[in-house]
Amino acid sequence: MKIRHLLISVMLISLPAAADFTTISRAYEVPLNLFQVPVTSNGVIQVKQCADCEVHSGRLTSSTIFRINGQVVELTEFRRQAFSVRDREAETVIVLHHLETDTIKSISLTL
Repeated sequence: MKIRHLLISVMLISLPAAADFTTISRAYEVPLNLFQVPVTSNGVIQVKQCADCEVHSGRLTSSTIFRINGQVVELTEFRRQAFSVRDREAETVIVLHHLETDTIKSISLTL
């Protein structure tokens, strides 16, 4: 009986905590053939997860991080690597979009 009361108490305590979660970032997995590789590190990019999916946009800033195979690289190196991919349909780009500030936090490509 004590265990039952303990479990009920724990459940009641945890309910308000679950309501406090808010989504602050969203990651988009985008096929490389549908991704427009940014030209500059400042500006707006648009991403579509599929040909018929809705478009999401976000601002690039000087704080946007570009990654190739987990390593942070400059935008010029990111562009070089992205354009060197032969089968662009087989590769995906992960775009991390900060929803509150509407900025792109990172763009990652694993080859």
